[in-house]
Amino acid sequence: MLLQTSRLELVAPERAAWAALLRGEIPPAAQGYPTTGDLVMARLVVDGHLEAGEWGPWQVRETSTGLLIGGVGFKGAPSDEGIAEIGYGLVEVARGRGLATEAVQALVTHAFARGASAVIAETDVDNTASASVLSRCGFAETERTDSTVWWRRR
Repeated sequence: MLLQTSRLELVAPERAAWAALLRGEIPPAAQGYPTTGDLVMARLVVDGHLEAGEWGPWQVRETSTGLLIGGVGFKGAPSDEGIAEIGYGLVEVARGRGLATEAVQALVTHAFARGASAVIAETDVDNTASASVLSRCGFAETERTDSTVWWRRR
């Protein structure tokens, strides 16, 4: 599965690609890829705790360079209530250019096109950059603790 934006390609690899990543078989990628988050998602897919494909993790490739720069994705198919949860992270060299916002917006648009009624996410309370991404993508804060902020977009 592939989603394209003006500057990015989002690819939802199959299980075999995630297994290859865990073996160190890394496609052309920017410095810092795979991130810790990418490796965690790969392990969850390979171990059978998370599905690969449309409702799983996606790799983000910058089209101008052809390099993988991080990941976005779903933490499973939407719930019975139609709620899909997302996560995302880019390598440091890809930050600060609006690429995370572009990738998250593409993923959210895809979720709604596939029938989701809401998309949720969480951030660490001190992760202002991630909070800005979600705000720019139309998410609103729904709950906050000392360590975590929860977000929702309808």
